[in-house]
Amino acid sequence: MIDLNRFMSELESSSPAPGGGSASALVGAISASLGLMVSHLTENKKGYEDRQEEIGRTIREMEEVKGLLLKGIDEDMDAFNGIGEARKLPRTTDEEKKIRSVALESAMKEAIRSPWRIALNCQRSMRLNRRLLDIGNKNASSDAASGILLSKAALDSALLNVRINLKYLKKDTYRDEQAMKLVIFSADSEGLLKESLKKIDEMLSLEGRD
Repeated sequence: MIDLNRFMSELESSSPAPGGGSASALVGAISASLGLMVSHLTENKKGYEDRQEEIGRTIREMEEVKGLLLKGIDEDMDAFNGIGEARKLPRTTDEEKKIRSVALESAMKEAIRSPWRIALNCQRSMRLNRRLLDIGNKNASSDAASGILLSKAALDSALLNVRINLKYLKKDTYRDEQAMKLVIFSADSEGLLKESLKKIDEMLSLEGRD
């Protein structure tokens, strides 16, 4: 269980970790918790009898997503610290330089994989919360909407870490593939947000009401 006060104290300190990646994971986990709240408010509710099976699946997946994002808080810190450890390796001889270079590239790639995992799970939270706008308790629709917006912000923040770490890798096929993956994933997430916002506006519109 995360100690929120301790995490916030570490986040605002001069220590470089935790940073944006871990903060993104926390916000993503909060978005999943909002989805869980909406799901539980729909569970066994009168008027939603035909949606109980899907609500049950949503709860199970949202719990998985939340757990992975909470785990991602520490994973991202560890990944960042791994870069620092690699940079401390000696580089006096050619052999030491080679070992250090390999270790640093390996650590940098893990520091790319970590925020990617966070971003992917944030997008899962987005999709689940979006579905809850259709099947969830209508009285809690604004909470599902908040979950969508929070998870999108967390997703974008995590991707910033991917982008900045890619800058430090040599130009090769791996970097090109990651850059292309960023473009495709970002476009998909923007499309999901745009469609979600349209649905949110329709649900929360006051037009035509007394």
